[in-house]
Amino acid sequence: MSFLDPTSLVTMRDSATRQLTQRQKAAVVVHLLISGGVDPGVGDLPREQQRQLVCDMAGLRFVDKETLAAVVSEFAAELDNIGLHVPRDPAKILVALDGMLSLDVVEALATELGLDGVPGAGPWEQVAGLDAEAVVKMLDGETDEVCAILLSKLPASRAADLMKLLPPERASAVSAAFARTESVAPDAVAQIGVALGQQFASRPAMAFATDGVKRVAAILNSATASVRRGILESLDQENADFAARVRASVFSFENIPDRIDPRDMPRVLRNIDNVTLVTALAGLSPEQAHIGEFILGAISKRMAEQIREEMAERGTIPTEEVEEAMGRAVAAIREMEDAGELTLNAPPDG
Repeated sequence: MSFLDPTSLVTMRDSATRQLTQRQKAAVVVHLLISGGVDPGVGDLPREQQRQLVCDMAGLRFVDKETLAAVVSEFAAELDNIGLHVPRDPAKILVALDGMLSLDVVEALATELGLDGVPGAGPWEQVAGLDAEAVVKMLDGETDEVCAILLSKLPASRAADLMKLLPPERASAVSAAFARTESVAPDAVAQIGVALGQQFASRPAMAFATDGVKRVAAILNSATASVRRGILESLDQENADFAARVRASVFSFENIPDRIDPRDMPRVLRNIDNVTLVTALAGLSPEQAHIGEFILGAISKRMAEQIREEMAERGTIPTEEVEEAMGRAVAAIREMEDAGELTLNAPPDG
């Protein structure tokens, strides 16, 4: 049989393509398109598929001409067999139908399916997921009626927390605006949702889930007292405003007298084991004596006296052990705050 015999050529191509998996064939086609300067839309794939594609491409190494021709031929045949391509992603379908569907239908579908990337898709859930400062900043630029509608679409507890952050006169005006939203049409509410969705879409993607202040504060909360003081003093010189905001977010053992209400201390101490408390208090320097006086002054005299006796028995404690104990105590307080069991006072000015 001649090498150029069509039957022989088909047999060779079938044999070549059978040596590759479907994923490897896809990697061959993608690499060929990219080499030709064509964007095959890899960026639209889910992250896991993007990662797998890179691994498959890296595993190809060399592809001979016969195999390449066979893969391209199979790919072309697949394209010829496609009569109509309908996107699998409902979000793309809604975008394609933009302007043809009722806005409240778009909002309802987007919320029901949990879609991202659709203007106005689930904007109320997106608002609920933002930090309070971002939502308040958004409300600053809206009318009282829009604010009332936005708050109405949020869980009551979340809306209440946001109202507390508004200036009293603005909170009163927004509350009065609720009466003017009773007859608002669903389409109008959906239109507000679309506008909000566009605002979210225009927000730049953030590399970190929290801002710089919170990230630095989280590090300093776990740092030793000397390291924390040194970093804060350096920040004061570099950027006083940023340093002030970091100080407001930092909570350390030294902050207990300023940030915790004396009436809450008995409840706080129930979440700190006795060995940790005694170790932390016994390691306080003379300059920090007021911290121990504050803590012990908030509990019964009998219990305070018992702790003082245990502190005296401990004698001198290594600095590392003291700082570890203080860190555990702070962690317990932070857990109470995160669980909503404790509200810390605002840090004093300066």
